[in-house]
Amino acid sequence: MTEDTESLRPDDAFTLLADRTRIKIIRALGDASTPGVPETLPFSELRRRADISGSGRFNYHLKQLVGQFVEETDEGYRLSYPGVRVYQAMKAGTFTERVRIEPFELDATCHVCGAPQVAGYHDSMFRVRCRDEAGDCGAVFYKYFCPPSSLTERERAGVLRAANQRIQREIASMAKGVCPWCCGRIDARVLPTDAEMPQRDNPAIEHRVLHTCDTCDGSLYTRLGGLVVSHPAVVSFFHDHGVDVTRRHVWSLPFASSDERTTVTGSDPWRATVRVGCEGDVLRVRLDDEPSVVEACR
Repeated sequence: MTEDTESLRPDDAFTLLADRTRIKIIRALGDASTPGVPETLPFSELRRRADISGSGRFNYHLKQLVGQFVEETDEGYRLSYPGVRVYQAMKAGTFTERVRIEPFELDATCHVCGAPQVAGYHDSMFRVRCRDEAGDCGAVFYKYFCPPSSLTERERAGVLRAANQRIQREIASMAKGVCPWCCGRIDARVLPTDAEMPQRDNPAIEHRVLHTCDTCDGSLYTRLGGLVVSHPAVVSFFHDHGVDVTRRHVWSLPFASSDERTTVTGSDPWRATVRVGCEGDVLRVRLDDEPSVVEACR
């Protein structure tokens, strides 16, 4: 059982941060900390590191942060967990940086038309798609948010590795019914093939699942095949062939990146089968409309 406490309204929380002096205090505490251990700084040392003139002015703004973003102890002040998250967002450039990576070709082909796949990054979204030149189908296989600083100053291999791990981790969480952003409860439903949705004209998408969080209202569309990448039966299947599928780029997996290997096999009850292939061997994964895996067989 949890104890009810008075919560800060969202507009009040953001108002607390709408001051450069307070941002400097949060940054100073974050910069002083070591990974996993928020550093506690005495009043005078924190003021020195934040480079804020005027003891009264500094004290006023510090007190505004205490209780929500900063904790006061006998030894001084340190970031609370919400303060750590604010600091991390600042460092990641989530709300401030603008990064663009021009599309570059991948060592993979479009699962629909066979043209080269390309990857790129702009407007905080990492995209993998068909090359989209004359004669290509232009299919989009993954479009996913990644913090700007997570992809800066990386070689292309590092960009792909970071984006792949983020995509796989968050989809695996949603497949288990847990919101990857706030840990709230995820509701998922398979949408009818004629349902209106973004990118309905994308030839790589037919059977789409809508995931929505009851707590933060976060939502995301995934393919049925993308949800089974982290399932134990699929991981074991690839492991038997000497492959760690969790390290494979998810957009290179035909069953996870298009509907070419997904078939609806029943309507009452609703069932679909995803054909997972590796080195000529095939694993058939059956799903219901929750969607959950109900059977996996070779």
